Amino acid sequence: MTAPALAGILHLSDLPQPLDQISDWYQAGWPHWYGPGGTGDARQDLKACLEAPDTLPQCLVAVDRASTPVGTVSLRSTSPGSNLYPGAWLTALLVPEDLRRNSIGTALVAAAENEAAQLGFDRIHATTGSAMTILKNRRWEQVDQVETASGKLAIFRKDVPAR
Repeated sequence: MTAPALAGILHLSDLPQPLDQISDWYQAGWPHWYGPGGTGDARQDLKACLEAPDTLPQCLVAVDRASTPVGTVSLRSTSPGSNLYPGAWLTALLVPEDLRRNSIGTALVAAAENEAAQLGFDRIHATTGSAMTILKNRRWEQVDQVETASGKLAIFRKDVPAR
């Protein structure tokens, strides 16, 4: 597949039509949580991002020139480890497998950092088992780890300049 030209990153509230598509991505990407038998509700989590534009949770969507979603990331106050480190958490970083390695994930992380700062947070955290390279390349620091139902996950943090 040809690499998509990333046209921008928008709030889900500015582009709500891909809610079903992103919900399907969540279910496929995290079947233990959002799939059949899981306790999560992808649509409800995404709808919560539409309710309050100036607070958590927020969902950001990377789009190509045709306004087709090519990735997503969320900011929430809850994530594995948020009981240890309250505040803004980068969650649900997802780029479809056939679109990976095109810097979309990196752009989404940068946008989440900026969004956290705009919302008044001076630090952002993330729990991951798969996006460590992106976070390390963006100068996030691994500070802890947490045991989850899917195994041990690293906890990262990054200070973000207040806006």
